[in-house]
Amino acid sequence: MARLAVITDEISDDLTHALAVCSELGIRTVELRVVNGKSIVDHNDESLREIKIQLDEGGFDICNIASPFLKTHLGDGSDTIGNTHGAKELTREQHQDVLKRSLEIAHLLDAPMVRAFSFWRVRDPEAVREEILETLAHATEITADAGKLLGLENEHACNIGSGTEAAWYLERITDPALELIWDPGNISALGVVPDKAQYNAVADRIGHVHVKDGNAIPADHFVVPGEGVCDWESQLRWLHEGGYDGPLSLETHFALDGSIEAGTRVIAAALQRLAANADMPL
Repeated sequence: MARLAVITDEISDDLTHALAVCSELGIRTVELRVVNGKSIVDHNDESLREIKIQLDEGGFDICNIASPFLKTHLGDGSDTIGNTHGAKELTREQHQDVLKRSLEIAHLLDAPMVRAFSFWRVRDPEAVREEILETLAHATEITADAGKLLGLENEHACNIGSGTEAAWYLERITDPALELIWDPGNISALGVVPDKAQYNAVADRIGHVHVKDGNAIPADHFVVPGEGVCDWESQLRWLHEGGYDGPLSLETHFALDGSIEAGTRVIAAALQRLAANADMPL
């Protein structure tokens, strides 16, 4: 059965407060990106052990280490730059260390997946496909050897932004250690409708879902699911009918009256209503 989850810093980067809100909302699965003011990949082992104790004592499990792996320039730095969410700007070469550290953290915190991207988006993403494919294939091998999953997120600021763009890579990297982090909101921000065709292109490789909703095509900000262009009721129905049983992780990028906590609370309630309408148990 699919379950509600949240990237904790979409509530607060103060982990203690974020977990208290999760408990109140009945959320027991979390995703870690920015914790106590810094990227999860920048925490040392002592800090991570303290985080693990806090999560275990609260009865939480971790679905994903939301690493910034490959949120970096592919070439000369002239491409688009997106949000690193507290992670340091690093070179392409340094990002190999980011993957290594992300896998170490996944082991320390008992997380099954680490996140990956596809370099900041260039003017012609198709022209760099082979280069990105080689990088992702190598990263998948490293991740598989570590006994973890690599979650490739379709990210509008990166070269793999839609379902059809992701499908090209997934068809060529058949190792089941590579799964897709499905994000319809990011597709809308790219200027593409996140419709059934986009979903079908990757449906059999979706291992994780991020929940946010674009205001338009192309989206320039995010809104409460059900009020935007992503048709979340249909998204949930497709996922349920396809047998999806992973996390629906709130990555809301939405503040209500200036409060991201309030925004996430509203979106958690909205998603539960949409799931009920879609006959998807949570």
